[in-house]
Amino acid sequence: MARLRLLEVDASAGKIREVSVQGLGPIDAGVRLHLEHETYNHDPLGPENILLIAKGPFTLTPLLGAHRLVAVFRSPETRGLHASTLGGAAYALARTGLDGFLVRGRSSDPLIVYALDRGGGLETGVIGIERDKLWRAYRGYRGYTGARALHELVREELGPKLRGLEYRILLVGPAAWHTPYAGIFSWVPMPDGSPGPVVDSASRGGGGSVMARAHGVAAIVFGGPRRVGPLVDKSRVLRVLEDALGEPYYRAVEKATRKYRFDPKLGTGGTFGVNYVHYRELIPALAYNTIYMSRSVRLMLHEKIMRWFWAPFQEEVFARSGPKPWRTCGEPCSVACKKVYKDVKLDYEPAHALGPMIGVITLDDTRRLVELADDLGVDAIEAGHIIAWIFDAVARGLLDESDAGLDGKPVLDPLALSPETSRANAVLAERVLRSLATPDTRVSSMIAAWGARRTARMLDEEHRSRVERTGWGFRDLLVYAAFGSEGYMTPNYYWSPGMIAPLYVLGRYWTNYSPAYMEPEEYARQSLHRAVKELLIDNAGMCRFHRKWAEKVLDALYREILGVDVELVPYALDIYRRIREYSRRAGAEPVPWESRKTMDIVATIAAELGVKGWEAIPPREKLLEWWHRFYSELNRLLDKGLED
Repeated sequence: MARLRLLEVDASAGKIREVSVQGLGPIDAGVRLHLEHETYNHDPLGPENILLIAKGPFTLTPLLGAHRLVAVFRSPETRGLHASTLGGAAYALARTGLDGFLVRGRSSDPLIVYALDRGGGLETGVIGIERDKLWRAYRGYRGYTGARALHELVREELGPKLRGLEYRILLVGPAAWHTPYAGIFSWVPMPDGSPGPVVDSASRGGGGSVMARAHGVAAIVFGGPRRVGPLVDKSRVLRVLEDALGEPYYRAVEKATRKYRFDPKLGTGGTFGVNYVHYRELIPALAYNTIYMSRSVRLMLHEKIMRWFWAPFQEEVFARSGPKPWRTCGEPCSVACKKVYKDVKLDYEPAHALGPMIGVITLDDTRRLVELADDLGVDAIEAGHIIAWIFDAVARGLLDESDAGLDGKPVLDPLALSPETSRANAVLAERVLRSLATPDTRVSSMIAAWGARRTARMLDEEHRSRVERTGWGFRDLLVYAAFGSEGYMTPNYYWSPGMIAPLYVLGRYWTNYSPAYMEPEEYARQSLHRAVKELLIDNAGMCRFHRKWAEKVLDALYREILGVDVELVPYALDIYRRIREYSRRAGAEPVPWESRKTMDIVATIAAELGVKGWEAIPPREKLLEWWHRFYSELNRLLDKGLED
């Protein structure tokens, strides 16, 4: 069995040593470590939590999209195991000879961890930063704030050690030290080393919060010589690929990744460009309230989004003359999926979270909110859910404006939405976003301390009279899947039962997330099949934008290039079983839906698709029956196997 060469960081003692851990990749190694060390017995934000950040085995090969980093940790949100990925950074990590980092213990002062190879061997170390110095930098340093300012502070601290190297810096923003929903961020450096417009993050699940609050680590830096030869012969790899694909490799890549670069049929590209054209009125918006609206109203809203939100992006990113502002995540890749709008990289999920989901349809306002979220270091998808939830509660009269720190009511009425109301919503959203990162209101302090699920439960008790008057509870307005007694995960922005179905890892694409409806047993089978395939892509350190060709060749690559002969689907299914075992031991198994709006996602998409018997929202009992049938079939398949 393959092994990973890791740098183990004991943050409590400030010590570093090399260790070797068994695993084909980061996910199976991380799951094994968490079970062996019984981290399920400890607080997710305690020093006993293990943060594994590692690459896959195909870095520095001719494979495109093979340079993602994967973070595996016990999530402070779901309370179970979570895996989150970050693009391109493994291209620099591979130059150190390491596969990754294993972080344990907690430092009282924020730490910078580094592993650099200047050609004379690996140099490792830790640098302590005074907490006041870190927070002064967050407030403003070298013209930046937040996590980008920390990027500059790290460059200053390491100075000449970084000169001439291909390097990346993993960072946390100020939100990581206060909240459970912060991510790990990394900017692609410009030629002078400053943070460029392209940033990627491992945000879902709260990995940045684990890095900062559980371990006291502010940054991890790694890199080596800019020129390093390929690990294997290029012609050999291409021969294996073309035999498995049945066509030239680069032709297969172009076909499989057309959506993410440029689709000539749609005249656009990237997740932002394509999704609004492809999904149209099926994209949930306005705090998910669009699931209750007629198709004609949703189409009217879609026209507004296309006019004031999508069209400016299209003009700037695709229609402009001269060089296109398309970038990569930091590795050489023909897809160039990172589309940059006015110096800010915009992908569908964070832009939608801080755009139409919260009633902001003026793109420049969303651009500023996305940039702010990155600097604050928050998971933009989670932030969008919480802002939308607060906006909805205020608009319905459940929550006073002052409780949320607002000085006006948000507009979530699609008929009243205009550039003027959109800009007003953006001002309110910025106030909430800053409050979520550094809590300064009662509601934001509750969310930071206990998470949105428990906060909603507490607010329902506190404001019973408002709940009775409006007919909506705080918990009913929040869209989430529940785990155990306290854990939860908000879904990615698709009108799909698969995003909130009872699976052991959510918040990722380990599911069937198409806008579809089917009987729960078949939905469970399809979702588990996708979970296993996506798990394998992540474990290989591959970008899921390349999944359409990569899934066809992984077996051959492991066998012919790495000499590992293993049946990958059964192997991944076993990893997923061990994730289930961890969830059970952690008290973080999926539990039935609690939120009315969450359940209504299933009912409304079925009605939208014309499924007989779902013409109206059915009783709660029917929806919970769907949940139980899905969950029962999922566990049956895990016990018996997908080929059963």
